[in-house]
Amino acid sequence: MPLEYQAILNSFNSKAKQYEKNAVLQKEVMSRLLERLEDESNLDEGFKPQHVLDLGCGTGWAIPELLKLFDHIKVSALDFSKNMLDQIPQNKHVKTVLSDVHDLPFEDNSMDVVFSNMLIHWCNEKDVFSECMRILKPGGLLIMSALGETSLVELKQAWLSVDKHAHVHDFPALHDMGDDLLKLGFEEVVVNAEIITLTYKDVVSLMKDIKASGGHNVNESRRKGLMSRSQLKKLCDGYDGFREDNRIPASYEVVYLRARKSKKIDNISLAIKE
Repeated sequence: MPLEYQAILNSFNSKAKQYEKNAVLQKEVMSRLLERLEDESNLDEGFKPQHVLDLGCGTGWAIPELLKLFDHIKVSALDFSKNMLDQIPQNKHVKTVLSDVHDLPFEDNSMDVVFSNMLIHWCNEKDVFSECMRILKPGGLLIMSALGETSLVELKQAWLSVDKHAHVHDFPALHDMGDDLLKLGFEEVVVNAEIITLTYKDVVSLMKDIKASGGHNVNESRRKGLMSRSQLKKLCDGYDGFREDNRIPASYEVVYLRARKSKKIDNISLAIKE
């Protein structure tokens, strides 16, 4: 579904200063994604990246951990929100880059790793995957997390008691993302998922939490304007069917993507040069 990118940018710019306090899910997923990157290093002694791209870096949460994980690396921290980038402390090993993730300002074959936490569901994922393929060195690693299509299923079901319009962001399907990576020529593609469930005292608390972390619906076809009291009551009544122990659940399908650019590409390019 087409996305309204200006609305996404406005949302994250407005939440930048409070983002780290509110984005609980994003931080938990980031720690799990970093563990997967560390596993890559533990399983392959030859895996010693020199240049890592933190794609959609936000406020730079992952940067200290990336610098700890690998010796003597350079980190390019890219985001399209200047307000987010302004939160990142200066570091001689880190360069902040204000740019659109669909058109990366890096040379071909220039990155050892593209690390991206909870970004891809806000993008045209095919275009981003294509750009990652272009900038990764032969043998380079892509490792990402994203929200999958079953995320916020309870909220989607509750909205059906109000009307048939799309009120929840349309998240990409796990199998589609895996297929896209394979079609672009990525190798060793691994895609898996887990469900993380947060609970809230009521629907209003849930909606505030989603907005505070910049995560509201930004599909172009969304209905705009404030919710009426009658709509809110119907939504709350619809959600009450999921209530347990006086709490309502919000489940998120967290998808992890891992792939490598073929090393053979290097041999092909060398042959062409010769």
